[in-house]
Amino acid sequence: MEKIYWESIEVNHQKFFFTVTSKGLNFVSSPGRYLSEIFEFYPNNRYNYQFMYDEKVTNIYLDELTEYFNKKRKSFDLPLDLANIGTDLQHQVWDAIQKIPYGDTVTYKQLAENVGKPKAIRAVASAVAKNPILIVVPCHRVIRASGELGDYRGGKDIKKELLDFEKQPAAKQTLIKKLPLPRLSQLGRPDL
Repeated sequence: MEKIYWESIEVNHQKFFFTVTSKGLNFVSSPGRYLSEIFEFYPNNRYNYQFMYDEKVTNIYLDELTEYFNKKRKSFDLPLDLANIGTDLQHQVWDAIQKIPYGDTVTYKQLAENVGKPKAIRAVASAVAKNPILIVVPCHRVIRASGELGDYRGGKDIKKELLDFEKQPAAKQTLIKKLPLPRLSQLGRPDL
């Protein structure tokens, strides 16, 4: 039985679950869905997984996701475990998706060309839809040639929110902090 470590992160009142194996991140859920969504991607492993909660294992993954949502990270350095899922084409598509720069988008047609399958747009779109690792493998950055967003496992509203989020500049922090006013008892002191 394989141990799967789970954790969750809440963003704008939407909870995302994610799971980690001994090799790396293998699943990020749709927002608002349960952890059991993993079995839509790993149906044969329903009785082969032992779900565990261990912050020591999941913290580095949680930290990077938190940094992303706090606009302190634009790409992920996390190890991924996609060994027990997907076809060769799906792996090529998922690798190509990870190369789409933060804040940019590509069309399904461009993505098909990027993986060397310019006529296999539908197969490429299907591979995008079967991505088990939302956000880290940023399939939300793939849109239709018409400029429409297209479908997204997390829902079109979440896809739009993610794209808008990535296009917004990070909030600037003031370099000069406002000093507190002195108390009346401190007025007239030479060391003030």
